[in-house]
Amino acid sequence: MLNKKRISKTIVRQQDQTDCGVACLLSLIKYYEGDGSLEKLRELSGTNRQGTTLLGLYQAANQLGFDAQGCEANIQAIIDHRTPLILHVLIDERLEHYIICYRYENGKFVIGDPAKGIYELSAKELEAIWVSRTCLTLAPNDEFVKAKAIARSKKVWFLTLLKEDYKLLGISIGIGVTMAVLGTSMAIFSQKLIDDILPSNDLKRLLTGLALLSFLLMARVGFSTLRELFLIRQSKDFNNRIIDKFYDSLLRLPKAFFDTRKIGELVARLNDTNRIQRVIKFLASNLLIDILSAIVALSFLYYYSWKIGLIATINLPIYFLIIYGFNSKIITAQKEVMQGYASSESHYINSMQGIASIKNHNGLNIFKKLNQLIYGNFQQKVFDLGKIKIRLSLFSGIAGVLFLIAVLGFGSYQVYQQAMSLGELMAVLGMAGTLMPAITNLALVAIPINEAKIAFQRMFEFASMQQEVTDGTHIEKFDSLEISDLTFRFAGRSRLLKGVNMKVHKGECVAIVGESGSGKSTLGQLLQKFYQKESGNIIVNGKMDLDGIAMESWRNHIGVVSQDIHLFNGTVLDNILMGTEDSVENVVKFVQQHGFEPFFSQFPQGLGTIVGEEGINLSGGQRQVVALARVLYKRPQLLILDEATAAMDRNTEKFTLRLLERLKDELTVILISHRLHTLKNFADRIYVLEDGKVAHGGGHKELLLTHNFYSEFWQELNADKKPTLVSA
Repeated sequence: MLNKKRISKTIVRQQDQTDCGVACLLSLIKYYEGDGSLEKLRELSGTNRQGTTLLGLYQAANQLGFDAQGCEANIQAIIDHRTPLILHVLIDERLEHYIICYRYENGKFVIGDPAKGIYELSAKELEAIWVSRTCLTLAPNDEFVKAKAIARSKKVWFLTLLKEDYKLLGISIGIGVTMAVLGTSMAIFSQKLIDDILPSNDLKRLLTGLALLSFLLMARVGFSTLRELFLIRQSKDFNNRIIDKFYDSLLRLPKAFFDTRKIGELVARLNDTNRIQRVIKFLASNLLIDILSAIVALSFLYYYSWKIGLIATINLPIYFLIIYGFNSKIITAQKEVMQGYASSESHYINSMQGIASIKNHNGLNIFKKLNQLIYGNFQQKVFDLGKIKIRLSLFSGIAGVLFLIAVLGFGSYQVYQQAMSLGELMAVLGMAGTLMPAITNLALVAIPINEAKIAFQRMFEFASMQQEVTDGTHIEKFDSLEISDLTFRFAGRSRLLKGVNMKVHKGECVAIVGESGSGKSTLGQLLQKFYQKESGNIIVNGKMDLDGIAMESWRNHIGVVSQDIHLFNGTVLDNILMGTEDSVENVVKFVQQHGFEPFFSQFPQGLGTIVGEEGINLSGGQRQVVALARVLYKRPQLLILDEATAAMDRNTEKFTLRLLERLKDELTVILISHRLHTLKNFADRIYVLEDGKVAHGGGHKELLLTHNFYSEFWQELNADKKPTLVSA
């Protein structure tokens, strides 16, 4: 029998209609006791604003440790299958949707729907909505990772980061214990002062008591200062380590990861380290003190009056539960605040990066309203969280007052009955005042812990992603590159490259041309090992597959200049060196040898000119010149130019082509360009990319003999050059 209660706990609700496919997949991951996130599944399945395809879910499932298979089937095949599968259905005769069919039982299909939850359908009802007859079967294999293993990995990752802090945290906890004990000194002294010292009229005894109390309180202040010193030192060291670990993990993720992320989202994850550290500090400094303070205070209440101790024992759980009852609401609100903050920061950064486009399209008011909407939503979440905390403060305050009044009233009654002295009553009130804040903090401890848990999971999600494969064979030089039957597709999409074949030999310049969207730049990124091919081979030096070459070794041999140049905020010299240690004299010599001096001498401070963030102080053509100098300074053997002269004027472009012609003996060039007029005398061989394949290949004259994208360009160009007859 199928456990429907267990199923209902694993169903993931979709955030919007486009998430229904990945929500189904995540539900099955949880059903098989795994773990994951909608965000990761969106990336793996290629989910966008239109949702995802069954192909995208198939690709994601196989990467997550399932043996998945897309099928066309009928109702009887589902009945016979007996294990969960995802169905592509049609709701309301127009809305495409995904559901999970867990199995056929007692004449009904048990359905898991991200939009509705768990329900049952008859064969006739299911057949009415399952129009496509397509489904995805999934079965976990040996590579499927269960949630328990993921939890262990998280624990190991966190404890590894915290390991170096054990000593400092231990000292801080020890100091905290001492402070908790010293915290009782004032209450005890108050009792002795009222009951013994003042009635004795002994000045010496009073001064001695005050001196002792002063020493204890001063010691507590000193210990508090020392503890804070240890904690801020631990905070500094821990934050440095976790940011270093997280940032290093981000840098080593595949480029495809960054293609689907907003910068603001990544920045928000970096800021999550503050939440984690705040909780570590809280646990190390306050939690143990609160526990000890509560135990010591309650013990003293029993010592002075077992009846008051009993009142506290009965009332404190009620007080605790009142406060604890707000935890789930606060935790939910905190999640929404964190999500709102990430969206707001992402929008802010994105709009600042695109300020030129906003101004050019007079979109200031639109983006202002959009920011009001996004930031207003964030502030509304903060406001909602604040209201919950105010209600908590109200209820806890009322409960606290009632508790103190009960203690004061009963204690006063005992004083009237001479069962307790006035000094003991003062000590009891002092202890009760210590007890209430400690119980409040303990009741609320789950909130900061959960906040840190969310922050940690958000960081771990990125830090635990599969990094670029860097291992492989090292190569000493580049001689040739041969691409055969290369296919590629983005997750969940149809094939972009459908069998590309081409060759490049040392000393050659090979051009790749084609219409926009034909896959030219994607092919260039495959050669940079930014993406993984679907099938086919990229053979280097006639014997080694590109996948088997060590990442660092390969990237040492290649250089890339693209149309979209990214320069870092620093000098021209900094951007050429890119962290390489070398003397200014050597860079100047390089600039002179390669003919860059006339260009850089036009800059205000030459090589010392500040380029600004993303090279904003330079023109597009100047940025491409700096990028060309940067890549040639690296001395690559294979140079990939992806529209690298698109922003250059004619003279700068001619200089670039002459320079590359002069360097032909030293490097091989793959030129991706739509400026076809430059290829006639420069490219040894031109490949025309059409419909995901190399439709034509050859020299300039050879391509003019066939009908293709390249020959059409020259026909149109020559037609424009024909003289026009003007009548008299």
